[in-house]
Amino acid sequence: MITLSCSCGSAGTTRRHPMRGLSADERATLIRDAFSVSGGFLALEVDASWHPGSVEPTESCVVLADLDSLDASAGLDAEGAKAIRDLLEIGHVRGQSLPAPVEVGSVRFRVAPADEFGPAMSYLVTEGTETLLEATVPVPHADLLPALVAVHRERGVDGLTSLDVLAARFGLATALARLDSGRAAVA
Repeated sequence: MITLSCSCGSAGTTRRHPMRGLSADERATLIRDAFSVSGGFLALEVDASWHPGSVEPTESCVVLADLDSLDASAGLDAEGAKAIRDLLEIGHVRGQSLPAPVEVGSVRFRVAPADEFGPAMSYLVTEGTETLLEATVPVPHADLLPALVAVHRERGVDGLTSLDVLAARFGLATALARLDSGRAAVA
């Protein structure tokens, strides 16, 4: 089953397949241009004919079809299916690569597609089950993961939780810049 969701709030599932009848090369092109790809899952923007639910779509509706690697490779020969599954392991949001997760001791830094209809990435820093920082950043943007790791190395867990408070108020990029300017003023 393919999950359909719309920015208007409508959601549903379907057995229809947005990639049916396409070759592996054509599917690969769609995946490279997709709304987002992460961990074997694909969010593909589709036209209004895919709109879920009983309400009619408006001009502002953004409809996404969420497929897993099995759905995305359905109907292909073994070689084509493997190529598609491999491509779905290369994460991105609107073409901007997702950095690989980083672990520093018990602290884990991860970037994933944000749960919203605008292209954005979610930065998440956890220690065990505790969330130290969670922020959404619109795409495109510079990779902020190295700066987050640097904050942890210089200021520890307390620095990350303080940064989380700033990020909620100003956005993550601005919060990191303020932290850097504060550090420069002290030096």
